[in-house]
Amino acid sequence: MVRMAWEHPANRGRRARALASMAGWQAWKRLVRRPRDLSVYGGMSFRAHRDSTQPGRFLYFGGLPDYEEMTFMQRYLRPGDGFIDGGANEGMFSLLAAQLVGPSGAVHAFEAVPTYVRRLRHNVRANSLGWVTVHDMAVGAEPGSVRFVINGSGSRLRTEADPLGAGVQVGLGRLDDVLPERPYAMGKLDVEGAEHLALSGATRLIARGEPAVWMLELVDKFLDRFGSSSREVRQWLQDHGYDVVLYDPARNVLVPAPETPTSGPDVLAVHRRCRQLVQARLNGQA
Repeated sequence: MVRMAWEHPANRGRRARALASMAGWQAWKRLVRRPRDLSVYGGMSFRAHRDSTQPGRFLYFGGLPDYEEMTFMQRYLRPGDGFIDGGANEGMFSLLAAQLVGPSGAVHAFEAVPTYVRRLRHNVRANSLGWVTVHDMAVGAEPGSVRFVINGSGSRLRTEADPLGAGVQVGLGRLDDVLPERPYAMGKLDVEGAEHLALSGATRLIARGEPAVWMLELVDKFLDRFGSSSREVRQWLQDHGYDVVLYDPARNVLVPAPETPTSGPDVLAVHRRCRQLVQARLNGQA
């Protein structure tokens, strides 16, 4: 973890401060043992709980834990945009999106784990983000009710490999059914292997080329739990008009994502009809 903090691109010029923050958070968790409020994204409040991994990521990684993806968001999103956060957890991405799209925009945050829902709602209220809607449900291909397995800081839909009755019962919905009619500029899915199920529940949205950009975590060992793979999801996206790319923040360009990931599981899927508009936004021209 020390090496990751030292090498993280958001910590250039502040490595000593990052290591001090790491030590301070570890001491706080062990000695004070109560939540504290962090200042994130230039003044927003984020409640840090000692059993959560998200506060440490803020503190260790210069306030932009997922540097490439979050830098992309900062350069791409505009006031008035719509943003979909599938697997919102405590709100790390939802808060950043809310800051960027502003009160004229809309953020729809989906989270199924009751503890995380409570924390997400607190963070939304603490920042008076009236344009953020929290949906306490999982997203998938069909509506209904499912069991959700909680394992440490991770959580996911139950599979047949899990013990019968494992997890908590949660609502399940399709994005097409739940999201209100409006334009959506970007969606993020981090649902521990059920990404293809969530996409299958958004085919009406996708058919009209929305959102223009999906941010996806594609991990084969997670996708395999639900009968899919990163190759299959990428092919599905390509068949539905999306190019799978990475974002290079140093050059401020989108580049093709290699078939075999070399820098991590996160990719962007950009609709071909919107590719020029997306790059124009990155360049500050739209």
